[in-house]
Amino acid sequence: MARLKDGALGGFSGKVGSVIGYSYRNKDYIRSVPTQSKKAPTLKQLASRARFKFFNEWRNPLSGFFNVTFKNQSGAHSAQNAAHRLNKEIITGVYPDFAIDYSKVIISKGALPPVLDLQMRHENEMLHFTWQPNLIAPALGTDLMAILVCHSNNLNFFQASLNAAERHSSKCAFKLDDTSRGEKIEIYATFLSNDRERACNSQYMGSIEF
Repeated sequence: MARLKDGALGGFSGKVGSVIGYSYRNKDYIRSVPTQSKKAPTLKQLASRARFKFFNEWRNPLSGFFNVTFKNQSGAHSAQNAAHRLNKEIITGVYPDFAIDYSKVIISKGALPPVLDLQMRHENEMLHFTWQPNLIAPALGTDLMAILVCHSNNLNFFQASLNAAERHSSKCAFKLDDTSRGEKIEIYATFLSNDRERACNSQYMGSIEF
């Protein structure tokens, strides 16, 4: 049974025959009811499903972080859609042996002017960042630095900060956790406006092995 939301001429929510009505971001949509194929999946289909599953296993733990860093990219879709679209090329390898090309990972994208000469130095359990603020409109000294540290041998473990430092400070110290021997981490940095409505293109800062 479906429910009319705005009278006879409005959208509907629920199932009517072979179609389903639903609302997303205040817009009404309909789609056909999916049917299950009785055919065994082809190798190409299995590979595509496995690739999608592998990608989501990497992205899902980062959903909260990406909800903020990709907020400016959401538009008619969600921040998670933007994260997926901008990172769809990071999966490498051939089914069933997939891997992530961490050098291609994007954690934000936008027209906010970047800082200049962003540098990173690793010392003991600390990451030290320095930069030139590049305070040209619409960049502000109160823009916030966001840092993401992915542990490449554990897709579910990462470290992140959405307010590591303000742009005008020109430096930041970030403490690493759980850097045991044999660990490899991948580091990314970006800057977001204080209201999260604007973002810089993120920068891959490289990897560190312990």
